[in-house]
Amino acid sequence: MDAYEEFRNLARTLVGHLQAKGGARKTVSHEGLTVEGWVVDPGNSYHSETQYSNAPGSWKEVWGNNHEIILGTDTELYSYSWGSKESGHPVVTEKHASLTRLQAKDLVGREGAPFHSYTEKLKRLRWS
Repeated sequence: MDAYEEFRNLARTLVGHLQAKGGARKTVSHEGLTVEGWVVDPGNSYHSETQYSNAPGSWKEVWGNNHEIILGTDTELYSYSWGSKESGHPVVTEKHASLTRLQAKDLVGREGAPFHSYTEKLKRLRWS
């Protein structure tokens, strides 16, 4: 069995365990794709507020989260990102989001054995 198949077996086993345990799940949707599962990695949250001047409409606020990793009930891993920017007078809001199923190449990592980083994150999820 190769490293990726071992990783996939771990994901399948973990989903079975988490479903039996009945832990809280997260559901996210974007462009017709809905994923229900468990957060493996919370990603990178960001927030900034900028006041440019006292002139009306001269402000901007940005917030969101990049690359939250979710283990779906289908045993696949997904990356979910979302964010919003508000500014101006009247207030203009721009929202963005993405939900992508991760491929093997996205999970390999840069250090250690292939899939090591996500293998460790999956193992920790069992106990959370």
